Amino acid sequence: MTDLTKHYLQLVGIAKGWAMKSLPGWNDEIHRDLLQRHGAMEIDGRISASSLNVPQLDAVLSDYERRGWSRQKRVFTGGGDAKKVPERIAMMVRMWGKLGKAGKVEKATRPALLAFCARQAGRAVPNLDSLSVAESQKIIEAMKGWLAR
Repeated sequence: MTDLTKHYLQLVGIAKGWAMKSLPGWNDEIHRDLLQRHGAMEIDGRISASSLNVPQLDAVLSDYERRGWSRQKRVFTGGGDAKKVPERIAMMVRMWGKLGKAGKVEKATRPALLAFCARQAGRAVPNLDSLSVAESQKIIEAMKGWLAR
């Protein structure tokens, strides 16, 4: 299976998920009917998108687009949808990742980072945006010191 086929299969899965949430009455049976209309064959007793080639998968995606699904990701288009991450927050996330790679942190996950920030700030930290600039600097310096040890 080529990378392009895998990519299209992923997009079909994403489109199906969108349809299940956004289109009233949409279900797995309707999805399989749509696949079958575009040439999908039965594999192991089920109509499967993996039996389609790239042009057929593209036709399935076009069908979903006609129903309102947008193939375009709006997050990275620069149209103002994406929120600019402040450098101090990006720095904290990078430092946390470095601590994880260095083996200083058992789990370099976002919840673990928030728990560390809460301990450093002495208060609950629901998200990194809730930290003041001074608190962020203090946490970054603590992480730098931890990484240096």
